[in-house]
Amino acid sequence: MRKSSPLLFLLLFSFGTALFAQEAGSIRTSSNIDEAGTQAINAEIIIPEDQHLFDMSANVKIEYSSSNDEARIFYECLYITYDRGDAMSTTVQCLADFQDEKNYYGYKYLSNNKETFFKDSKGHRYVQYISYVKFYR
Repeated sequence: MRKSSPLLFLLLFSFGTALFAQEAGSIRTSSNIDEAGTQAINAEIIIPEDQHLFDMSANVKIEYSSSNDEARIFYECLYITYDRGDAMSTTVQCLADFQDEKNYYGYKYLSNNKETFFKDSKGHRYVQYISYVKFYR
């Protein structure tokens, strides 16, 4: 009996995990999740008219999800001309304009601001400064 109890425990444990994995799989497919496993969010991409840029090689775009009142703002420029202070100032001014345009009362940051460094196909180095915020009415 002692030799068979670990085997019995292992068999029941594997059966339980297989059963749980099937339930979790059925839950994931019934929700709004795409093939890559990420939640599908309907977001519109907005390019502000007045981007408040200090650097002429930079550009700003906003991904806005109206259902969640959340936005990601992207500031992208060449690595050699990048200044974190300019990026912060530009994103704050663009967020203030967007807040007034959509009649929001305020916003808060949902995560820390991120900087991503990358190269394009021509070998030019770029920096992308990203802020993630939630707006309040």
